[in-house]
Amino acid sequence: MNKVLGIGLISTILLIAGCAQKDVDVSSSGVTQEESIQTPVAEPAPQPAQPEEKPEIASGTVIGSVYFDFDKFNIKTDMQAVVDESAQKIKDANMNVLIEGNTDEFGSDEYNYALGTKRALSVKNALIVKGINKDAIKVISFGESKPICQEKTRACYQKNRRADIKLVK
Repeated sequence: MNKVLGIGLISTILLIAGCAQKDVDVSSSGVTQEESIQTPVAEPAPQPAQPEEKPEIASGTVIGSVYFDFDKFNIKTDMQAVVDESAQKIKDANMNVLIEGNTDEFGSDEYNYALGTKRALSVKNALIVKGINKDAIKVISFGESKPICQEKTRACYQKNRRADIKLVK
């Protein structure tokens, strides 16, 4: 009897384990009414943030102005942020740079053109330190010939002691 039970048990196990699933065709199951099956719609997975496209900057746009003290061409610590922001904009825009050195009206034309050049070169060197290719940077001095303010005040003179950083193609 143990033999029969053993064979029966083995047969049952093999029967359960060995049965393949059968695909059932429901197309001919005799259902005459159409049933509407509502499947839950999953919300789309949030997309990773795409890098924001930066609008193209027009050639000739001033992206920063570094201001200088009277008769000086060293970049002050409070102007370092302008250099940092300008360097990032230059990298993002992938354009060439023109730095225009300017002075106030005090001094001779020759002196002011030389001072404007020194100011522009000072900004150029600061940008190179920030990773801007030196061959992509050109400098020019306007001396006192391109003031942005013409009043005879200290504040106005200060506005003219600058180096403008422009993006160019």
